[in-house]
Amino acid sequence: MKYIVLLLLLVASCAQLPKQHSDKYSILQGVTNSKEVEFSVLADTENLRFELRDPEGEIIQPDETKIVTRSFSKWMVHKIVFVRDAQKDYNLYVYEGEKIVDQRLVGRGQKEQTRLRIAVASCMSDHFKKDFKIWDTLASKNPEYLLMIGDNVYSDITDKSLVQAVDPELLWKRYVDTRLALPIYFQKKLIPVHATWDDHDYGINDGNSKWGYKKEAKEIFDAFFAQDMSDDDYYKGHGVGGMLSLGDFNLYFLDGRTFRSDIKEGTHLGLDQTAWLISKLREESSPSFIIKGDQFFGGYHKFESFEGSHPNDFQQFVDELKKINTPFIFLSGDRHMSEIMQFPRGMFGKPSFEITSSPIHSKVYPDRLDQNPWRVVSENAHQNFTIIDNLAQNDHWFLEIENFGVNGEPYYRREVAVFIKDLQNNLNEARKRRVGKRRYKKIRVKRSKRR
Repeated sequence: MKYIVLLLLLVASCAQLPKQHSDKYSILQGVTNSKEVEFSVLADTENLRFELRDPEGEIIQPDETKIVTRSFSKWMVHKIVFVRDAQKDYNLYVYEGEKIVDQRLVGRGQKEQTRLRIAVASCMSDHFKKDFKIWDTLASKNPEYLLMIGDNVYSDITDKSLVQAVDPELLWKRYVDTRLALPIYFQKKLIPVHATWDDHDYGINDGNSKWGYKKEAKEIFDAFFAQDMSDDDYYKGHGVGGMLSLGDFNLYFLDGRTFRSDIKEGTHLGLDQTAWLISKLREESSPSFIIKGDQFFGGYHKFESFEGSHPNDFQQFVDELKKINTPFIFLSGDRHMSEIMQFPRGMFGKPSFEITSSPIHSKVYPDRLDQNPWRVVSENAHQNFTIIDNLAQNDHWFLEIENFGVNGEPYYRREVAVFIKDLQNNLNEARKRRVGKRRYKKIRVKRSKRR
């Protein structure tokens, strides 16, 4: 009798959950917060529908959908937002008609309010296929979020050659190429991704505000990533930037290209974006990452950086940050090398660091390592990514920073701490303000639109 009951339970379970199928589509899980989860799915057909299912078989339909197309391409991007219980595990199912054509385990995101585990990667050329196994290595580290912080798509490089005449059609094609090539978009378990861009996904090498296709580039970036529809715990900034609130931590993603002046005496982030960042840091006071594609500090080398490209604006930026009580750490990519910098306490009135992570798979320069006066440790000879474990506890922000290679080789590990006066009171006040300003809409009109 016991075996009959077990058999009936097995049959019932199979009836509730569809059979798993092999991957077919390029799927990215984007903004994943306390209420919402957003996806972008690259496909060559409009005839798809999507649902979430929990282990008990409860079905959740999308709260909002849209389809982004281009007349010159068969490839389109399905954008989907679900409202779900953040404490539950879900599978995303993709249907063509009544047939299940894809299934993925949805990443839950942050598990504890005081802890946050992130992976940081940049410079991911689709021409370095021999190193693509690094994505399996990254996934094995179980990050709660993956930050793609620039050169996520090499839109202006085809067949390893630099192309100067990039237009929206080539931009779209190269975003498609990358989404179809990189293993991260085909893994069984999705990792929530949040991104900003640098020059290569912007569409022009060392690009600035003079780029003629910056509007079209932003539309394409917004289509392929999944951070333009959710509005719970995510605040849109300027350009492709925004702020993502995750428990006790804030992540400020800056657009370092759209507003960048083409002259050394000009602004780097633009006046409006800089003012937005400073006002948010004054308002929130939670431990914060300030993130953009290329480095903040870099006056000592000849490559692009905030300090090197716009020194006067950079000094004003530093002066404004000195007035901020919010603890912050800079995150950057671009350099085709990774490093940790530590700055004198007098620079910002508190312990401060910049963490650079680059490249996950692109060219490296083993013989090119500039003498950085702030450098603590670095890796410049191998493809790599960075894992950062964050803990807000006992008036401190603790970070464990680890850098790994293609096969999981550990290149460096450092522990740092940022003292935060009266941390818990700051966090409680920040949560109150955030709840009061939340823009989450309890009722949405479901829609499917083409553009």
